[in-house]
Amino acid sequence: MLKYGEPPYLECSTKGDKRFSAFCAKIKQYENKSIEQLYQAFKVFTNGETGLHWRQAKGRCAVNQKDASVYYATLWDIYIKENPELLIVLKNSSGLSDIFGKEGSCCQTTELWRIRNA
Repeated sequence: MLKYGEPPYLECSTKGDKRFSAFCAKIKQYENKSIEQLYQAFKVFTNGETGLHWRQAKGRCAVNQKDASVYYATLWDIYIKENPELLIVLKNSSGLSDIFGKEGSCCQTTELWRIRNA
């Protein structure tokens, strides 16, 4: 679990506010695909595989992980720009959490906290 800020925490996952879940947050300019779909498909693996379904790519280490992490952050920036009312929700939250978040992994809570405080 990852937490930023102070309680009460806004849970940013499918177990909380789904608007802030990478599985539910859809990018209009990318055919309404979810951030999770786009991010996982962006990964490239040692055998050259890319464009995989999220279930096939999730949890696997990509050879382009640094670029994939930047892409993930950019997708969240785009999503909030497409949905500016959500920035108000983030700014009004004293803290954010993700029950599924892991230190060192791409996480929506990390990106949303960054956006909130920018």
